Amino acid sequence: MNMPSKLESRPFLSFLVLIGVITFTRAAIGGPLVEGLKLAAVTSSHDMEKLREERLIEGAKKEGKVVFWHTGGSAQEWEPLFNKFRQRYPFLAVEHWRADDQQVHQKITMEARAGVFNVDLASTEINLIAGIKKTGLMKKYAWPNTARWSSQYKDPEGYWIARTVSCAAVTYNINLVSASQAPKNWDDLLDSKWKDAMSLGKDSSDWVLMLWAAWGKEKTIRYLKNLSKNNIALGAGATARTEMLAAGAYKIDLRLNLHQILEYQKRGAPIEWVKTDPMLLKSTPVFIAEHAPHPNAVMLFADWFTSLEAQQAYHDATGRFVPDPRVKSRVGEAIRDLKVVSFPAEMATHGNEAESIFRDIFLRQ
Repeated sequence: MNMPSKLESRPFLSFLVLIGVITFTRAAIGGPLVEGLKLAAVTSSHDMEKLREERLIEGAKKEGKVVFWHTGGSAQEWEPLFNKFRQRYPFLAVEHWRADDQQVHQKITMEARAGVFNVDLASTEINLIAGIKKTGLMKKYAWPNTARWSSQYKDPEGYWIARTVSCAAVTYNINLVSASQAPKNWDDLLDSKWKDAMSLGKDSSDWVLMLWAAWGKEKTIRYLKNLSKNNIALGAGATARTEMLAAGAYKIDLRLNLHQILEYQKRGAPIEWVKTDPMLLKSTPVFIAEHAPHPNAVMLFADWFTSLEAQQAYHDATGRFVPDPRVKSRVGEAIRDLKVVSFPAEMATHGNEAESIFRDIFLRQ
């Protein structure tokens, strides 16, 4: 009795072999079958993404909300973004709490020690992010919409991505400082004629990190020690100091946000920024909490926030420089031909040391 061959006994396998031969042949000549297979792969990927979103939506509907704790940005800045998110997912509410960096950091860590987990998504300045990461309270995530982003704007292990990118600028009041007298570079700020005339945020350890990235640690420390001889006034946040500078409270501020400077100039404020070499950039991270109480809702928000739609909406509402390179901004245009330094993500591990450097130089005089 003759036994059938393996291919004869497995007609489906025979069909696959035939398809393989055709595919190979068509690939060699660039035929339409190859394009069809490529289209099928794209379609399959799209279907997978759609299926994933549907599963997240199913779970998020039961959760009902996402809780976001963050620093920076007024309610007027955030509300247009939250409204767009609610339009897409009307079954979800967004509860958010704004505080300073230390308050957000302390609330997250203190509640975790007590076994309480109320936050889904959090954002704080990059100088604190390494400390939170060490506690195990950050969720590792793929962030699927960030493939186009620069590696400087996301944690190499996937624990956080940049919420926004700030450009720090030296700024002066044009009614008090003429263009000819204004500083042109970093060394000009060491001139004793600026003694008692300059201001800086009272918590500017992130600025120390930016200078560190540009110059290295030792040069940064030497520079800051010399700068401190001019009796720098330490004040409130960047928005308040921008208003104070425009009102003439000080002649120069050492570290304001360029997106705000451009907006105040548009309104007619008498301020101008210095095109230093280099200009300093830094990310403000956002991360998913490891023990997020609304896991499906927060992943929907994270995926949407990193989409082009949300990135454009965030820029339009705030004027901020966002990490998606497809979004064109005034800040990006302003610094396009200038030398810029954005410190790499791994420098966040030096956050505590940068804070100590700032405190030792400016707060213990």
